[in-house]
Amino acid sequence: MVDIIEGYETEEQQVEAIKGWWKENGNTLMIGAVVGLAGLWGWRFYNESVLTGQEKASQAYADMLLQFEAQGADKELQNISLFVADNIDNNYGLLASLLLAKEAVNKKDYALAETQLLQLQSQNSYKPLNAVINLRLARVQTELGKYKEALATLALISETKFLAKSYQVKGAIFLKQGEKEKAHSAFQDAINVSDGQVDPILQLQFDDLAVATNAPVLGVEK
Repeated sequence: MVDIIEGYETEEQQVEAIKGWWKENGNTLMIGAVVGLAGLWGWRFYNESVLTGQEKASQAYADMLLQFEAQGADKELQNISLFVADNIDNNYGLLASLLLAKEAVNKKDYALAETQLLQLQSQNSYKPLNAVINLRLARVQTELGKYKEALATLALISETKFLAKSYQVKGAIFLKQGEKEKAHSAFQDAINVSDGQVDPILQLQFDDLAVATNAPVLGVEK
């Protein structure tokens, strides 16, 4: 099964993409960790020089996160959904939409996650975030059995640092469809572009499939 919770691109890539995005939009920001959310989802952005409206959005975003975390293990998504609807035209709304998609996946509400990610795909104007969005969208579409759509989404990813994950997800899709030779080829492509830093799960997927199909175990050159 395609793992759409773990194994995302590195948090460093996510954080640098967000920082660059905010810099491009003219905001000079300091980043602080809040409320214990991991990686991308746990960053809060401050800027004393932003307009009053942006300051209010920042505070509203922080309040929404605190309320969300205060719910404990059985969290509801209504507050995040309302925040996204009220902030669809600002940067905090985009961050909240990413969070909503992630939490929808945690709840296995893949339809909601797909809706959020499709919206982000159409609205996002900062290219470094496109690969993050498309990779998550392809995983969600795979869980929904939308294999053709997932492969089309993966085809949109051209950023070098995301190609290994893209090929890995493609291989898993082919495997679900019973196309073992295509899956084997996709996993090998993922290994080839990994620059010597192969995900252990990817190597295991490749090796297991090679054994099952009696294909050559190429993998990483020793």
